[in-house]
Parts: sequence; C-alpha cells; structure tokens
Amino acid sequence: MARFIATFQRKHPQLLKAEQGDIEHPLTAFLNDYVRLLPGLLVEIDQSCHSLNIAGTSQQLLVILDQFFAAIEPARFDYGLVGVLDKVYFGHRLVEELHDQLMMRHGQPMISWDTTLANLLVHTLIGDSYAIRLDMTAQEIVGYLPTADAPVTPQANGHIHWPCLVREHGLSLLLS
Repeated sequence: MARFIATFQRKHPQLLKAEQGDIEHPLTAFLNDYVRLLPGLLVEIDQSCHSLNIAGTSQQLLVILDQFFAAIEPARFDYGLVGVLDKVYFGHRLVEELHDQLMMRHGQPMISWDTTLANLLVHTLIGDSYAIRLDMTAQEIVGYLPTADAPVTPQANGHIHWPCLVREHGLSLLLS
C-alpha cells in the first residue's frame, strides 16, 4: 500500500491533503472503509428500490455486480486492497449512478453516504483512462435499468446530513 500511495503522490503531488500529518494513514483507512461501505450501500439501494416498487432494478444491478466480482482473477488478491480497488470502484459507480437517478426523481438521498468525492478520489487512484471506461460502462448499464416505473415524489426535507467518506477521514481533494 505504501508504494501505491507513494506513486499516487508522485503523480498528483497537490491533489490530496490530510488535515494532520502525511496522507498514508488516513488514505489507507479511507480505502479500507471504501471497500467495507459497498455492501451496505448495495443493501440500502436495494431497500430503496423495493420501497419504490422497482425491486427488479436493484436485482438486475446486484446480478451484474455478482458476475463482475465472480470474475476476479485470484492472483489479484495477492495485491490486497489495491488488487481489487477497480472492481470496488465500479460497484460504487453503479450505486452512485442509480442513486443519482432516484434522487433526481424523489429529491432526497436514497443511501446513507455521499460517495461523490470518494469516487473522484478512487477514480484518480486507479487512473483516469481506466476509470473513465468504468464510469461510462456504469452510466450505460444504469441507463438501461428500469427506473421509470417509480413515481416522481419530490420531498423537501430541508438540510439532511449526508456524510462524506473523504471528509470523515480528514482528507481533502484540491480540485482547482
């Protein structure tokens, strides 16, 4: 992991800052939590789809992800978290794309975490050209999922606290 982080810092020396000290510890903790968060978000998006009577949408998403993760070559696990980071990123991007569609229709978050900055950070970590291909694939897949059945029910709940995984780890992206 240290070598991976060092390479990232060499390529993008001004992109990521930690509130205190070097970025290795908070970035490692962030990546561990990023991986751990995905199963919970999948449950939440599935529950949201069920409550909106579009359970088939989340079921299709889960089948796609199940096949995607089942295709991981065993040798990738030798690299630990870094070896599967792109797969986890793709899962997060599918959730984010579906969530964004649902949130536009209903005016409130359907999952408990705002993963936008987290996904931007991991996008940069795995490399722009590959991440863009994964992003486009996620957008295309979600574009084919049936979400039109869900009635539009905008709700104004005022300000909802929606935690950000990047900020929770004392990291900030300098996106200027």
